[in-house]
Amino acid sequence: MFFAILWKNKDISLDELKFIKAQNIKQIDNLIISFETNFPERLNLLWWIIKRWKIVNKDELIKILWNTKLLGTQDKALWIKFKKEYKIKRFKITDLLHTDKEVKEKWKEIIKIKSDFGLVEWYQNIYLYEVIDFDKPARDMKMWMMPSKLTHIMINIWLTNIEWNPTIYDPFAWSWTTWFLTNYFWHNFIWSDIKTNYLLQNLERRQSNKLSKINKFEIFQQDIFQPIIINNENLVIVTEWRLWPIVRDNTTLNQIEKYQKQVIETYKELIHRTHEIKAKRAVFTIPYYVWYDNEIEDQIQNLSLNLWLQFRSIPEIYKRENQKVWRKIIIIDI
Repeated sequence: MFFAILWKNKDISLDELKFIKAQNIKQIDNLIISFETNFPERLNLLWWIIKRWKIVNKDELIKILWNTKLLGTQDKALWIKFKKEYKIKRFKITDLLHTDKEVKEKWKEIIKIKSDFGLVEWYQNIYLYEVIDFDKPARDMKMWMMPSKLTHIMINIWLTNIEWNPTIYDPFAWSWTTWFLTNYFWHNFIWSDIKTNYLLQNLERRQSNKLSKINKFEIFQQDIFQPIIINNENLVIVTEWRLWPIVRDNTTLNQIEKYQKQVIETYKELIHRTHEIKAKRAVFTIPYYVWYDNEIEDQIQNLSLNLWLQFRSIPEIYKRENQKVWRKIIIIDI
């Protein structure tokens, strides 16, 4: 039995959980779930698990906490109890959703779960996402970028039920977010974009980072409105076209309709190209305009069904505070 703390977008997290073929999923409280899996080796490949632990009883804690100098816990009363029983001198109140560096690197973190205790064994690799999102030399206010955490989720959705070793293709690669994650997890990668300036400026920096690995990838310039020439039978698409232009309080309905039309035309081309090159699956996001009618999903669904493609979307919207354009995840299978 495994226990984990969920991310704030729980429905998206549960969709990613299909990657490890989780069974007997139970909600312990608002953020904590338990589950079983026959693929424990995939657990470290999930993004949404912030912390993961094993359940131990009070007797097992005696050996585990013996000679522990620092204890992380969300419950001060729990530390006071352990201070007496196990002579633990220091404690820190730790947040359920965040990682304390000192506790993570040196000592133990305990989470109280009903009558048992959760001993934290694994923490999310926050450094990986910081490197991808912030450590890039080429950037400006006109440059959009898919969040690395969302990209990681999409890759795992893309891998669900795929048993062979695929190649990820990103036709809107831009600043290498998708490549960095696919490279880190040892997947082959093909890149293309209509513009190469940001990509070329970022490539050397990306490759020289200590998280980068030697792995196969290909690049070429490509307009999505032109035929794509790729000779690869194990292709899966993970991508995002731009969310620009920025939507502000004074953006008019006519402007929103114009933006949606551009997105619809671009993604219709993407679906046609996906069909032409016989990619096995496409996972991408579409803009979701807050307080406006959204036509993009319906248009893409209709085209997919007309091409005899399997279409589904994740109902929960990926959103960030104070943003007026959110994201919705679309999955299309050939």
